[in-house]
Amino acid sequence: MLIAGAGGLATQLLDDLLSAPNGEIVFWSETETKYAFLKEKFRMLTTDEEVVDYFNTHGKTYINCVGGIDGRRQVTERFRLLGGESLTYISPNSIISPYITVGKGTLILSRVEIEPGVVIGDDCLVNKTANIGHGCIIGSNCEIAPGVIITGEVEMRPNSFIGTRAVILPKVTIGENAIVGAGSIVKKDVPDNAVVSGEFATVKYFRK
Repeated sequence: MLIAGAGGLATQLLDDLLSAPNGEIVFWSETETKYAFLKEKFRMLTTDEEVVDYFNTHGKTYINCVGGIDGRRQVTERFRLLGGESLTYISPNSIISPYITVGKGTLILSRVEIEPGVVIGDDCLVNKTANIGHGCIIGSNCEIAPGVIITGEVEMRPNSFIGTRAVILPKVTIGENAIVGAGSIVKKDVPDNAVVSGEFATVKYFRK
């Protein structure tokens, strides 16, 4: 299994992968990883040519473990041009209702809980211990940080980010390209491109 990325997000997935019958685990990163054990224990690809050779000899699928919305999107496009196809990965250590829809290339880490009726788009990241309530709609290229609580019937529009341990109250809409700061409590809709934070999640500024 090819893992795109060799940083913190990739290491979070490693224990899950080692316990599953996925065969050899190979990492890709253009930059030097700060995790020495990855270089010591696993094969590491660094060039486009090596990625293409891997796709030709081992299959064209990979798991996108690059952090950040922009970084994940860039890797998805780059690997697509090299002939790759990103896999959807859901940790077996999460509690996921069978009555949800998850898009292509989305990554759901361990100890996540997702209730029935949730729709998650393509290329999203749902980090550890996040909780997504019933009937939520998560657009493509969204990122949900560790410990986030999203209550029922919330909508996250594309390219939005919710920071660690933020709480989104019922039926709130998080606008496109919006950022919710860590620990915020969001009680009302967040406009497109807004950056909000605080106990009452007020708008701090708008992204250009």
